[in-house]
Amino acid sequence: MTTSDSHSKQSLGFRPVFRNGPLGIFASVKLTIVLLTLCAATILLGAWCPQESAVGQEKVIEQFGEEMAVNLHNWGITDIFHTPFFLILIALLSMNMVVGSLDKVFPKLRLLKLPLQFFGPDQIAKMPFNTTFAAGASPAETLEKLQIKLQQKGFKTVVHGNELAAESGKIGRYAPTTTHIGLLLLLLGVTITSWTGFSGFKPVRLGEDLSFQDSEHSKQWIGKLPTWKVHVDATRREDYESGDAKQWYSDLSVIDEKGKVLEKQQISVNTPLEYKGVDVYQSSWGLDQLVIAFNDNEKALDLRQMGKLYAAFLPLDGETVLIMSLRNQTAPLRLFAKRPDWEAPKLITEIQQGKSVKLGSVEIKYVRPVPVTGLQYKSDPGLPITYIAFGFIMLGVMLAAIPFRHVWVSVSKDGAESGSKVSIGGRSKKAKVGFERMITKIIESMQAELPPPVVATAVDPETEVQGTEAEPPKNLDLFQAGPSTSIKE
Repeated sequence: MTTSDSHSKQSLGFRPVFRNGPLGIFASVKLTIVLLTLCAATILLGAWCPQESAVGQEKVIEQFGEEMAVNLHNWGITDIFHTPFFLILIALLSMNMVVGSLDKVFPKLRLLKLPLQFFGPDQIAKMPFNTTFAAGASPAETLEKLQIKLQQKGFKTVVHGNELAAESGKIGRYAPTTTHIGLLLLLLGVTITSWTGFSGFKPVRLGEDLSFQDSEHSKQWIGKLPTWKVHVDATRREDYESGDAKQWYSDLSVIDEKGKVLEKQQISVNTPLEYKGVDVYQSSWGLDQLVIAFNDNEKALDLRQMGKLYAAFLPLDGETVLIMSLRNQTAPLRLFAKRPDWEAPKLITEIQQGKSVKLGSVEIKYVRPVPVTGLQYKSDPGLPITYIAFGFIMLGVMLAAIPFRHVWVSVSKDGAESGSKVSIGGRSKKAKVGFERMITKIIESMQAELPPPVVATAVDPETEVQGTEAEPPKNLDLFQAGPSTSIKE
């Protein structure tokens, strides 16, 4: 009987399921490496190029220019995760993972049902770690003592005659299966999201609605877009004392097709609105327009962000430009004039919101700024499955850290004496040095607790027959004096 895995597999009739079938190509590890490499390259490409569904088309144009942005859009790079190429890649990887798991991983679970095998001294001597020692106790007593010590170390033991087999950490053998289940669930979640989910980004002005009809999704899409909308009731920016943005807030209302309010919520960065599987995030904020009244005639001027300020430009004649500068929603509006022969714009006046000033024959009133809130939204139906998948993967990683160990013992009677000769060996998939130290400590403990082996000494046959030589008398000088010597009373 051998300890090789091939013997175990043969004893169970283990063989690859798809190796020689039509699906055998999908069981290839080389194919897995190729597909994972392509997936990694695609993800890196998507990280390099801003995705329109997350930041909007304007961000792509700002980063690459209009001509390059159009090319990237036509090539599908600006929405690469919804392209047929990526969906086919995920489908192939899913097929590869399923076939590979059924072919190589899941069938190995049958190997865990094998009973523990027993080995004699000759087989134990071939183990990666093996040793022998002698004890003064009987084989039965020695084996019982060793069994107790192994059980105290967490080993499951089985005894057959004078042989013992033990194992620990068997649960760690479930690590590959558990991890593969997590990977399959992860691919399932990604596939569900790719075919039924959607996402997008849209700047929405105060008082306007967010609709999902222009959402980004794959061309091979089988999902359904919501008919309800999100109305922006209010939006504001909270600043630090330095003037830098601290937080953005937006008060949103979910309304149905008839305008009925279904839900209200204030969102901010990292605090989204969640409604019927759709998450709406606060992604950006800004001032979009400036409403000014000239002699009671309102006009909306587009604002441009210039660092921490927003500015609108109004030409007065061929040389003079009126510049209106605004820091935030509550700050006063500052009016500047600029001419070509001036080194810098000159401040004319400041106007509080709702107030007006008169410049010549024209009365200028600062009515209000029009803020715009950047709303990013997504629907990820496969997200719950993805969370479960990560749980399985983490569990598989933790199980993989548990070392799987085997110990075999054979105890025989040591000659004609009452002692025992113990052969012990084993193997460990991980932490081999720690395993050897543990077995060594068990042996040292056994030798300290059991009586030492009896050492037999050789006896001279002649000495055993004649007996021991007599001890000479103490007064030897009296006998050595001779017969003429007398002893006085």
